[in-house]
Amino acid sequence: MSQTRKLLLEYDTEEVGRLAREKPVEKKALIKAFTDSSDVVRERALIAAIDVADPTIVTDIVKVLEDDTTNVRIAAAQALTFYHQPRTIPDMIRGLKDSSPWVRSHCAAGLSKILTGPIWARIPEESVEKILDDFPDMDDQEINKFLSSIDMKPGAINRFMDWRAKKFDIEIDVTSLVEELEGTPILLSGEIRDSSAVADSTSVSGLSEDVETILSELPDEILSTLPPEDLRRLTPKSARELVQKLKVSLPTTEKKKKKKAVKVRKVTKVKKKTAEPTTKSLIKQLPPEVRESVSDETLSTLSTEELQALLASSAPESVETEEADLPESVIEYDDPRMTEFVEKYGEEKANLLITIPEAMLEGIPEEQIKEMDMETLEGLKQALEPR
Repeated sequence: MSQTRKLLLEYDTEEVGRLAREKPVEKKALIKAFTDSSDVVRERALIAAIDVADPTIVTDIVKVLEDDTTNVRIAAAQALTFYHQPRTIPDMIRGLKDSSPWVRSHCAAGLSKILTGPIWARIPEESVEKILDDFPDMDDQEINKFLSSIDMKPGAINRFMDWRAKKFDIEIDVTSLVEELEGTPILLSGEIRDSSAVADSTSVSGLSEDVETILSELPDEILSTLPPEDLRRLTPKSARELVQKLKVSLPTTEKKKKKKAVKVRKVTKVKKKTAEPTTKSLIKQLPPEVRESVSDETLSTLSTEELQALLASSAPESVETEEADLPESVIEYDDPRMTEFVEKYGEEKANLLITIPEAMLEGIPEEQIKEMDMETLEGLKQALEPR
């Protein structure tokens, strides 16, 4: 068994991508895996193709859009969306007719990155067929008129006409990929450089004072994993985003204080956390009968915790306090799928997934849903709406 196939079976797609990026022989092995006898290997090979960060690989990816296995075609469409190469436009347009809504969604997202204007996920099938079947025999004026009718922006129309004249056989465009990679700091994987080389942010020349201050919040051992060339590209905003991401993975030594659990029943939406209540606001929330039975002087001496307990004990049965060591907020939903979605994919994705018919989500791997970004999920939702 080849090393590439073994790694793919272990789902170590990042390592496969790294090897293919560094060694031509490993890249050939990855491309060969696109046609492996195992659909699992084919699917994971296409996911690994994204980590190769080499747009030329799209010429091999487009061939897999005809695969018999849905998950393999989904992975192929996802990879094409990442690279958004003009030469793959005809293939992604054909993908809008795929039987899988996930393939259609990815292709729509990829087209939106290149040909701005239309909501490609909602283009009628007859319009897709017209582009594929009729465009070869139509003159430029007719094509321009049709593209305008589906709301393609003028600049996008000009690019499409130019690429069409070249039969989409154009040089691989790496501009957008380079911009994307340069805009995101790259952490070293595996080995960590000598921390003395980057003991703190001030050892890297060319950093602004604001960026240095933000980076100083990170431990030296974390800073030592950040390449100087990436640090120099940071702005205060991107530095703050990077620090916040890294802090999430840092171990914490502080012991979290136990709080009284509040169980909320019959709640259909997840409410965002608000600012800590004040004693004044809590007193206002007390029922009139409680206010009458307790003097203002007594209420003013109560702490926020005591007022919350008093409020909870006097509220309707929908809210009750418990001393058990449970999560701070336990939320139940009318639709049992919502709880499951929140646990698996997070609140933001859950709120979108709950609007998609259950039958359309059946058979879709959880791993695939976790990898989908919000833009792609929005496209999927639009693709499933009645036209």
